[in-house]
Amino acid sequence: MCVLCAQMLNEIHWSERQLRPEWITGGAGEATRRRERRARIAVIGAVLRHYGLEIADDWSATNYLLGDRKGNRQVLAGLGELWPAAGRMAGRVLDPLDEALLDRLAAAPESAG
Repeated sequence: MCVLCAQMLNEIHWSERQLRPEWITGGAGEATRRRERRARIAVIGAVLRHYGLEIADDWSATNYLLGDRKGNRQVLAGLGELWPAAGRMAGRVLDPLDEALLDRLAAAPESAG
């Protein structure tokens, strides 16, 4: 358990678990999980930037750190918490079919993130 945040260090959200849970705690499985998480954060970040928000990873790669341009920050355990919190922080519903968002994502270079 982390003495700073009182979380179990091996608590991985169900959306990031692999079929073999023993891989999660170390080795190649953990490296793969973190690599996939970085890719997921890059895609999520591209969407959130459209709404004036940003996303980062915590040091243990188990929580998302959501922020806005005003300096507000929130720690979130998973994607299920992320989208409603992002909507509240942005002050509006985040619409994945928003034409302006889709145009922005289509125009962005693939390496952006």
